[in-house]
Amino acid sequence: MAKRPDFEPLESARGWVVNVPSSMTASGKRARKYFPTETAAKRFAASVRASHAGGVRGAMISASLALQAAEALRILEGSGVSLLEAARLAVAKLGGAESRETFGDRYARAMAANDCVWSDKYQSQMDDLPKWLPASFMQRACGVIDRAAIEAACREIRPSLKQSSLDMKASRILAIVHFRPRHKKAPSLAILTPAQVGRCLRVCESIEERRVVAVLFFAGVRPDAEFGEISRLDWSAFGDDVINVSSEVSKTPSDRHIPITPRLRRLIRGHPPDGMVMPSGWKKRWQRIRRDAGIAELIDVARHVYCSNMLAAFGMEACQAAMGHVPLSQVTRRHYARSVLKPAAVKYFR
Repeated sequence: MAKRPDFEPLESARGWVVNVPSSMTASGKRARKYFPTETAAKRFAASVRASHAGGVRGAMISASLALQAAEALRILEGSGVSLLEAARLAVAKLGGAESRETFGDRYARAMAANDCVWSDKYQSQMDDLPKWLPASFMQRACGVIDRAAIEAACREIRPSLKQSSLDMKASRILAIVHFRPRHKKAPSLAILTPAQVGRCLRVCESIEERRVVAVLFFAGVRPDAEFGEISRLDWSAFGDDVINVSSEVSKTPSDRHIPITPRLRRLIRGHPPDGMVMPSGWKKRWQRIRRDAGIAELIDVARHVYCSNMLAAFGMEACQAAMGHVPLSQVTRRHYARSVLKPAAVKYFR
């Protein structure tokens, strides 16, 4: 029969020590905890003795962590999701570095990027933003912050906050959560030749890759693998003659319909009836395709190619409708308009 551990504190050269058996440590090895006074040592010894008597073994967690676990179980009650499963789902949601960035770090980036850009009133509100939130909120990962978490944090500072004020503060905080650096436009837009577009299609290693590349070059869908429309587009949106890009998929808040031209129809023939258009690992695949085609640095080139050909072949109104654009700027219009001649553009889509 195993000897019962003795948790009585002992006086030593370093103060008072309590021996913790290996069965109650995270490392599985016997540990010693030192305390400056006998009172502190006895208090700790009593808590360890009570935990041991209650059946606690292995790593000992703090009271605050235990309370958090209990609250998490309360939230999950009735959902059929265990605490371990919820933790795994949260980590999966965090995904890449963008989602793991703390709110405080993103706030600092947003403030630096928008210096002298925001209006005086908006800038003043953003300057005050840290005062609206508990200090701990600044250390949260942006990937797990939603409206409910924001409201709870704001009410922690001011429980009697009016709904109108809460809505304003939540909108400013969400603006930081969703902050992305502004895309800096190059002085000129790269427009590929038909031969270069053909090379992009030929270097694809599978039919699913070729279909995605076809959608980018012949439908002008926004290409970013993390936040672009291609990351949300489903094959069920493809009809006989048009692609229905809903407001949930589109960057803009309205629906739009992209015509399916003869060449695009041939390239996507046999596509699945539903399921995500973008295959797994698309970011690295698209990098490889561009590298192999000799256009590694041109990330948005497919959309530029589509716009220039669409404008030349079908005119400004049809181009804007398919692209989901506000009216094109004079500079952009002139650039696109002189990039491709109409006969070549019509041939591009056939």
